Amino acid sequence: MTTPLRPALALAATLTTALALTTSTATASTTTTEPSLLAANWTQTGVPGAKDLPAGITVTNWTEKNLENRTRPRLLQVVEIDPTAAPLDLQSTVGVEGDGQAETVADQLAGVSPVASRHPLVGVNGGLFKSEPAHPKLRTTSRPVTLQHLGVSVTDGVLHSASCLGPDGKGTNGAVIQYGVPYITKLRTKLSLTPSDGSATVAFDDINRDPGRARGCARDGDDEALPEERVGGQKGVYADADEIILFTSDYKYPVPKPGLDPYVTTDDDEGYEVVLGPTGKVTAAHPGRGGGKDSTTEVYVPSGGRVLQGVGTGGTWLRDHARLGSTLTISQKLTDERFGREIPLGPSVDVVSSFHQLLRDGAVAQELRNSCGATGTGADGTPICTDSRVALGTNVRGHTVLVTLTGQPQQDNTTTHEDGAWLHAWGELLDCEELGLIDALNLDGGGSATLITATSTGSTVVSTPPTDRANGVYVHRAVADAVYAGISGYGMYKK
Repeated sequence: MTTPLRPALALAATLTTALALTTSTATASTTTTEPSLLAANWTQTGVPGAKDLPAGITVTNWTEKNLENRTRPRLLQVVEIDPTAAPLDLQSTVGVEGDGQAETVADQLAGVSPVASRHPLVGVNGGLFKSEPAHPKLRTTSRPVTLQHLGVSVTDGVLHSASCLGPDGKGTNGAVIQYGVPYITKLRTKLSLTPSDGSATVAFDDINRDPGRARGCARDGDDEALPEERVGGQKGVYADADEIILFTSDYKYPVPKPGLDPYVTTDDDEGYEVVLGPTGKVTAAHPGRGGGKDSTTEVYVPSGGRVLQGVGTGGTWLRDHARLGSTLTISQKLTDERFGREIPLGPSVDVVSSFHQLLRDGAVAQELRNSCGATGTGADGTPICTDSRVALGTNVRGHTVLVTLTGQPQQDNTTTHEDGAWLHAWGELLDCEELGLIDALNLDGGGSATLITATSTGSTVVSTPPTDRANGVYVHRAVADAVYAGISGYGMYKK
């Protein structure tokens, strides 16, 4: 007689059998799996200066061997950051000049710390942004351009930009770097003002940008996309005549004047401007923004304070409820939409944003589009995408990984080799056993693509070719923010 197994043993036997079948199937599948795109078409090549890299930083180069429709091979550079080999963590920076002003990645990293031992060891450019012209009355100054972030930007817990609305109305993707460790998710902000006069709380629209005019993406349902032919060929301009915008003390550019964009009327309103002290007390309140449209006066956010600008009904609300001596309570909430939790905006939190998650849970994200910002002509006369690419990810070892896909570095800055990939093809290239990536976020690319590594002797190496042209030579683009790894107490804690 066969003795029946007890329930627990029966379950264990069932699981064992299932595991055996699964293992057998997986083994059989592995033996028949075709090589990845990386393994089939690329080969590992030497890394110049590899022996001089700091502890915990590993760089692997892959050079294209099957050119298909190209005349020159592309270069894939993979940086792995191992916090068990050295006390390393990941952070972001908007540069020594503060938010609102673009700087090269080299300048941003150089400004992180005056202490040599705390200099970043490796870094890349960060989130998406749009360069903005200065107001006509400010163009004779040393501050020719400013910028808008596209999506959430945070450094040390300070929010620099609201989330984009996103296709589904639930925000867009970003990398949350908390205690030096990144994870990728969908982010949404909720911003509001509560006046001390007892009236109702009101939402405000964004942070550190021109009121009445958003770039790159809608921030809420009131933002109207304007056709390119109406705005002088500008891409991604959104108008909203009724807005309130907050400016933080790390915004180092003059706050906007009316009439920044000659093609957009919604930012022409003189509006209303309020200055807040550190506690939210209104220390100044007056009609007009940024010193006035026809004035060359530059108005800055006071140290430790904040400035609010309103246009349309936003300006009216500030006039009625932000009176001199009253108090405004500012609420800024950042929500992780994927996991349904609020992210506390403390000093340990940084965020860089993007429209596109490349990999999610070890596979190409289903919603990933096949877009390209710059195309060229291939060897057979058909288009190829020359949009350089940058990604931030995590791998199966739990390590942070930075990846760039560009053309080959050149001998000097009089020539360049700009190249890249269609967005979906970029995700497919990264989806391979050789790299072992679990999640990956697409960062700003094209002319922004920059990878810098430090050496053990304290010097730095820029490993990506410059592709923006200025004064007859090629230069690296000034960008909104950068992501970098460096020595940190968080790294020691993780170790």
